[in-house]
Amino acid sequence: MDRKLEPYIPMVDFLSKALGEYYEIVLHDLSNPKHSIIAIANGCLSGRTVGDTASGFVLRAVKYGVEQNTDYAVNYRIKNMNGHLFRSSSYYIRNDEGILQGMMCINFNITPFVDLREKLTKHIIGNEFFLDNICKSKNQNNEISNVFQHFQGSMEDVIRMMIENALAKYSVAPERLSVDERISVVHDLNDTGLFLLKGGVASLAEWLDVSEPTIYRYLGKIKRKNE
Repeated sequence: MDRKLEPYIPMVDFLSKALGEYYEIVLHDLSNPKHSIIAIANGCLSGRTVGDTASGFVLRAVKYGVEQNTDYAVNYRIKNMNGHLFRSSSYYIRNDEGILQGMMCINFNITPFVDLREKLTKHIIGNEFFLDNICKSKNQNNEISNVFQHFQGSMEDVIRMMIENALAKYSVAPERLSVDERISVVHDLNDTGLFLLKGGVASLAEWLDVSEPTIYRYLGKIKRKNE
């Protein structure tokens, strides 16, 4: 663990006690994205623990970095595999050279409050058809449906969810995708940081029913196209 992150460890417990049981506090060491979580409080909210993998948001920060004049990101949405919604904020921790070393993340579990709002609205309005129209209107405005990334505890779960999300827009089985569609899937997953995780290439190859060298060949094409 980077020594610069040590002073932040007590903050994890402090923030969890100050903010309460609906807030998960996570400290990430970005030098080891496969096991980035070095401290966590209220991990029961997401099912994660110390030693688990970074979320998609964190992996993108590792892959692409963040702007030097940006110290934090606030109020983005995350959803776990159990369908729980979180409103999240992250503070970027840099070393003396300005290189991103870690992240302190606060994840507020808004699911109980979203459920409560819907129940109250239903009882107040008393018309399910009208309520459905309200919910659809809100979704069109990205109030609740605008989920930035997913997270879950184990690396296998993270890999599976990232691949499932990338394949969700296709109506055919993964092994029946065309070459162009497969390359598009690899491109999307490269952007989300899948290939930073051990086993990412092998897992995607299995889903697409192709060899691992084929995935690397697609990555090579993408890299050459971007040069």
